[in-house]
Amino acid sequence: MAGEALERGQAAAVLARAGIEPTALRLCVADVLAREGRALAAADILARVRAGRPANKVTLYRILDLFVEKGLAHRHSSGDRAFRYCLGPRFSSRTHCHAYCLRCGRMECLPAAEEAVDVAALAQSCGMDVAGVEVRIDGICAACRESGGPVATAETPGAVDDGCGNT
Repeated sequence: MAGEALERGQAAAVLARAGIEPTALRLCVADVLAREGRALAAADILARVRAGRPANKVTLYRILDLFVEKGLAHRHSSGDRAFRYCLGPRFSSRTHCHAYCLRCGRMECLPAAEEAVDVAALAQSCGMDVAGVEVRIDGICAACRESGGPVATAETPGAVDDGCGNT
């Protein structure tokens, strides 16, 4: 489902099955996550939501927390200390890894974690029942590599003009 708009009825049904009232703002947040097809920072989600309707940051974070709690979204850490959000298992059965660009902060969804990590072998070697796997590959994306320039660090996230439209 990632990368394409959700049908309103489909999203409403998923929210209802999760025990969440399908308000207009919640449906809009679900649609933004589905349309984008990649993990987004809350500020990016808020900007996209505000393009179509009024919304505030506190309400957005409450919606994102609720979506994560109910399995509708995943919350992923990133190198710039900001969480990124993407669709969760109730919207998309596809578990996946992420690639994070250290220069522009873009986080892309990659193929399933099971294709990149032998979860069963890790679980056995750790002696644990695995509840989830989060894999993030940090590096420089192709667009930033072509533009050159310094790499942002955790101490100066987003402080670098990276040539990708982010500062």
